[in-house]
Amino acid sequence: MAEHEGGQWNVATKKNTVYLERVSEDGERLIDDSLAPEEARQLARLLTKHADGISESGADTTDDEDTTDEDSDDDESKA
Repeated sequence: MAEHEGGQWNVATKKNTVYLERVSEDGERLIDDSLAPEEARQLARLLTKHADGISESGADTTDDEDTTDEDSDDDESKA
């Protein structure tokens, strides 16, 4: 678990499934999903890619530049 201002991430595993949950400070579930192991790995790679990109650019600020990857299959072929 990782707590962050404004909420908390919860991750658990059970029977070949990874469960992902994001809860707001008020206890409201913002994200509640289950992933197959390979989907979880793809998500981890995508999150790492974006976090590394921010760190490498020196832009570790609150400026929200909208960079989204619509097709995670493209990222998988590059990994």
